[in-house]
Amino acid sequence: MDTGHRWAVVARSEAETQQVARLLGRLVAPGTVITLTGPLGAGKTSFTRGLAQGLGIDASLVSSPTFTLIHEYPGDPPLYHFDAYRLDDPGEFVELGPEEYFDGRGVCVVEWGERVRAQLPPDHLEVCLELVEEGAATVRLITFVPHGPQTEQLVAALRRAWEEERADAGPRS
Repeated sequence: MDTGHRWAVVARSEAETQQVARLLGRLVAPGTVITLTGPLGAGKTSFTRGLAQGLGIDASLVSSPTFTLIHEYPGDPPLYHFDAYRLDDPGEFVELGPEEYFDGRGVCVVEWGERVRAQLPPDHLEVCLELVEEGAATVRLITFVPHGPQTEQLVAALRRAWEEERADAGPRS
């Protein structure tokens, strides 16, 4: 259920996409489940790299888990990176035993989460990445949609952290 407290940010570069994801990585707690939605090339894996950095994990280790379905990145907490793109049906996702990861001590990211929505815990964060035209440039619109009280608090904290960081950086040219 969408709690109505969504927040969106425009990222004008891959660095800005990773910056907002890195902030999120500093705020998430073990047991947080994040789904990433958006078309191919929207920046889901790039977002995951930024999230990994925020968790203190080497971002260069992060790649799309398309052919292995899940990558585990060690850290404190660890990051579990799922990809539901190649699944023929949600039953294949269930066979991976996602609830063991969701209930574990790590942070979970599920790319193409809309394909396995029924298997997600009720309180999860949906991150929608879209490529949009802004004048002559293409930018990313990143919308954070909380589905429950914990992720609602997480989005509010992320918004505050983003606004504080932007204020500290001063005006952009």
